[in-house]
Order: sequence, then C-alpha cells, then structure tokens
Amino acid sequence: MILTADPATFYSLTPLPTRVIPFVRKAKYPPYGLRKIEAIVNGMIVPPEDLSRDIDILGIYVNDPLALTPVSSIYEALFGEKPRFYSSFMEFSAKISRLKKEKGFKVIVGGPGSWELVDNKPWWVNTIVLGEAENVIFEAMEKDGIIKGTPAERFHPIRAPSAFAEVEVMRGTDRKVPDWVVKKEMKVQSVHGRVNLISNDLFSYGDELYDLLTLAKSYGKVYFNQISLKGLSKVDLEEVRRILGLNERDYRTPVLSRDPGACTLSDKVDVDAIRELNKAFIYPMIYVPDERVDEYWGVKALVIPLPTSDRYYDYLYRAWLINERVIKSRFNKLVERVLEKNAKTKGEFLKRFNIRDIRYILSLIF
Repeated sequence: MILTADPATFYSLTPLPTRVIPFVRKAKYPPYGLRKIEAIVNGMIVPPEDLSRDIDILGIYVNDPLALTPVSSIYEALFGEKPRFYSSFMEFSAKISRLKKEKGFKVIVGGPGSWELVDNKPWWVNTIVLGEAENVIFEAMEKDGIIKGTPAERFHPIRAPSAFAEVEVMRGTDRKVPDWVVKKEMKVQSVHGRVNLISNDLFSYGDELYDLLTLAKSYGKVYFNQISLKGLSKVDLEEVRRILGLNERDYRTPVLSRDPGACTLSDKVDVDAIRELNKAFIYPMIYVPDERVDEYWGVKALVIPLPTSDRYYDYLYRAWLINERVIKSRFNKLVERVLEKNAKTKGEFLKRFNIRDIRYILSLIF
C-alpha cells in the first residue's frame, strides 16, 4: 500500500494563499496520520510528486480538502479566496484522476477531513474511512464505499518521525494510549528536540499527568495541543509550570475549549480561569465568535475571531491588539497597521494584499 497526501497537507504548508506567502518551508517529515497508517499496514509513504511507481492500493490522508472547517472560513473572509489546502487538494485530485485512468489502482481516503468528501466524492475515490482506522483499515482495503471506524482495540507506535513531533496520549475523552506506545513514540520524535502531546484535553489525563510531563520533558521541550475549561479543575497548574519550566519567554498556547474535543468557545467564558492559566504562563488560543472579542481584554491569550457578524474586520483588528500582549515580534506594528487599514476598508485591503506591496505597508508605519 502506497500512502501520500496532497502537497499542502504532506508538507504541512501554511494555509495562507500562495500570493500572500509565495515561498514557504516544507516540513521535513510527513504527517503523523500517515505515519500511523504506515505502522499498521506496513505501507510505504511517498511524496505526492513521486507517484510514478506501481500502485495497487493508494491511501490518501486529507486534512481539510474542501475548506469546510471554521478555520478555513477565517482565511476565506480575510483574503476572499479559499486557503491553500483547498487549491492543493483540487490540483492533487486532478493528478490522481489522470493516474487512476492510466493504472486503475484502488484509492482509500481517510484522515480528519475525510467527512468533507462524503457528499462530494471524487469519481476516483473507492473507499472513504470515517473516524478511527485501526480496526477497519484492512476491511477498507477489501471493500468499497463508506466505512466507519470503531474505537481502536490496539494502538501502533509510529516507526519514524513525523511533522510537529506529535505523540498521541489520549484518544477521545476516556481512552489513554498505552504507556509503551507513548514511550516509543517519544523516543522516535525526540529527533525534533521536543514532543507535542496530542489529546482532546491534556488536563483530563488524570493523576498520571505529572509523570507523563516529566517523561516527555526528558526528550526535550514539551508542547500540548488542547485543553478544556472542564479539565482545568483537575490539574495543579503550578506543578505543570514547574515540570515544564514555563516562564514569560517560554510559554504555551494550546487551544482552549469549554469541553474536551471542541474547538471554539461560543458562550461566555470564565475569564478568571484564563487568568489562572496565565499565572502558569499558559496563554491559550481561543476561537470565538467575532462579537465576543472584547471579553478578553483583561487576559493574555491568542484570540482568533470567527466571522459571524458584519463587523468582522473591526473585531479582527481588536483581537490583534489583544494578541500583541503575547506575540513579541519586530513585525507587530506592521501587522497592526495592516489590520487597521483592513478594518477601515472593510476587508478589501487584505483581499488585494500581495507580498510585493511590502513597501507600501512599511510606508504606513514610517
């Protein structure tokens, strides 16, 4: 089985349109999801530009192929076009269509974005796997159609590094990945000098959380992708800070949701809870409806407004003024002026934005 993904997904490229960031650095390693399937089926991961070899079954990992996620809606609102993931998948789809006509191989599609293709299935897709693949991947290799995954009965450690140094430690909200799998993956990913603990809510891990963090710290810096307000009451934040050595210069920005597994905070947030996170140098990334941006002036957080009102560009500018308290960059004022100009033009400025306009942007500052 040959495994791959569209270029933007395979190389973990920024979702920003190419006209905004025409030159980007490709990730050295393929996505974590491909490494997982590689370990299960003993497949071969191949870059998307190297599919000339003989193929019996082609497994394709998709992230956000049709740009239907809330995050993609942000980029479309900003730049007036869909993000790079969309155009990358469209071009890749045309390539796979041509190859399949020539060689007639079977195609299985899976990954976090596979649901987007259920109602918009390209003709060249034979099988779509929804959800967890461990128990159904061999069935998918034999059958066509839509196959729904079931909770994994066995976890397989990756055999080689993946992008972002990811190590899954929880699946869903109630299943921990076995310690032996976690330890093997930490060792594999340690080539990055860091590990990124993947879960729906790290703070719901339980009493063993501090041992997990201590173990991870032995392999380098420790990052974590998501926490929830519900899980916050279960942890000693000062102990987390101490183990990871967090400080004003070495802070963490996990996504914060109200419940484990969610991505956004749609209702009123307990600002006091975020202040407690701030004391431990955790400045969460928060996706909120744009009209709720002003609720976060009193905390340190990365506030990402979702386009839900006709004042989106004003709120985007105001969110950046909050985010500047966390992001320390020589480009802060540049971004501030760009977003201010964008707000005044009701979004037209960024939609016309081109990297070649940098001299004009700088003129706004000086």
